[in-house]
Amino acid sequence: MECVALLLLILYVYPRISQAEDTGARTFRAAVYEHAVYLPLNRKVHVSRETALSVMMRNLRVYKEQTEIAASQGADIIVFPEDGVYGMGYSWDGIASYMEYIPEPQEVTWDACAEPFRFPNTEVQHFLSCLAKNNSIYLVANIGDKQPCDRDADPRCPKYGHYQFNTDVVYDPKGQLVTKYHKVNLFYESQFSFPVNKTPAIFDTPFGTFAVFTCFDIMFYDPAMAAIERYGVGNVIFPTAWMDALPLLSSIQFHSAFAAGLGINFLAANINFPSYNFHGSGIYTPDGASKFYYSGASNAGKLLVSDLKTVLKPTITYSNVTFDVEFPSPAFTASVFHDPFNFVPLLGQSGVVGVCHNDLCCKVNYSLSTMSDDVIVLGAFRGLHTYEGKYSIEVCAILKCKTSNYSSCGEVTMESNTNLTYLKFEGNFSVPYIFPEVLLSDNGSLNLAPIGSWSYVAGTLESKHGFDLPVLSTAMFARAYENSAGVVFVCPCALLVLVICGITIMQAPIFV
Repeated sequence: MECVALLLLILYVYPRISQAEDTGARTFRAAVYEHAVYLPLNRKVHVSRETALSVMMRNLRVYKEQTEIAASQGADIIVFPEDGVYGMGYSWDGIASYMEYIPEPQEVTWDACAEPFRFPNTEVQHFLSCLAKNNSIYLVANIGDKQPCDRDADPRCPKYGHYQFNTDVVYDPKGQLVTKYHKVNLFYESQFSFPVNKTPAIFDTPFGTFAVFTCFDIMFYDPAMAAIERYGVGNVIFPTAWMDALPLLSSIQFHSAFAAGLGINFLAANINFPSYNFHGSGIYTPDGASKFYYSGASNAGKLLVSDLKTVLKPTITYSNVTFDVEFPSPAFTASVFHDPFNFVPLLGQSGVVGVCHNDLCCKVNYSLSTMSDDVIVLGAFRGLHTYEGKYSIEVCAILKCKTSNYSSCGEVTMESNTNLTYLKFEGNFSVPYIFPEVLLSDNGSLNLAPIGSWSYVAGTLESKHGFDLPVLSTAMFARAYENSAGVVFVCPCALLVLVICGITIMQAPIFV
């Protein structure tokens, strides 16, 4: 009997081991599209389904064009941004007609292209299903899911008798809905409901296993880090509506750092509203940005296509850095995104400098090509970030200050004249979730260092030959998840809120 059980176990496990080994050796062609979304002027009032469909179909026609281009280039998967089908800044009533009932893929097998009338008012799902099917491609989009509930049986059920979820949907090349994901960590999105289930959405393809989560989810263990660490997923899909929060949280900067720090592939599709600082999409690998787009041009959508090696398993390691010397007291304190960093200036053309904050110590060995009038500082912060949410962070950062005044260190700037020719940057972090960043200045815009120009291993970021462009910031941004407090993000009013994700915009540059 034991032999039979062992044989059954081998027959069950071996195909999965073989499939995993084959998947690990695979490559795939990924596409992400940064979309300049069309949206109505008044998003606070209820509209008819017909009006809502006219808005969504205008955006979906762009999706169709870009999917066909990606498919013609051999893409295996395409990712579209959060809020890309209808935009942002809605009230609960204002977005209601844009919602569709999305069935549970684990319970219902549905090819919406072949069965368009199986569920009523699912025109968008029909369109997306056919788009994936007609182009033989995996397709990921962000739409709204309307789920009925019984107020007598469910105490959480809204007074309207239904939930409204910010939802990612994934279709396979046959047009079948393979998974859906409800955004867990809403950010000032009162038009949507918070889901109870925080389980990551994970799906398999012939070229690897993928997880999908959305925008502000990236800052929390559930579902983002759970998918990567607990479930071992090495390829992530990330629809987002991300607004830059310099100096440490611009889109291309942080998303590329997330991929590099965890050793994963990260497909980030952002919306395009540069006038509101919404822009920056990319296809990121453990070694750096394979392709990325960052432009100040308004209403400029962009398709990125790149070949990637499938990541079978992410790489998460603790810092092995220790310091046997005491660093001098910090020269000054300044605010970085409302956090009080300790700073010391980098005064010479080369040198070794260190600074500490709450037992986090950061050390840099550096060389500059020439001295300039720029003020460059080394900073450290370890503590609870409390601005627009609460989460614990540990950060070592080299920053170019906005002006010669130390109080400007941490303020937004895109200008730099400082060229590093050597850099070894270390920190004694207490957590393994460390995201290494290198952000460069490119004629008043942002750029990333090319693959191979720097490396990161366990709390040490190093560049042996420096960078071709001036440096704005170099940082190691770590999350201490176990020290973070859970926070509910609900917008109490319709004021303009300019933060990272899911913002309310009173007026947008494109209207229908």
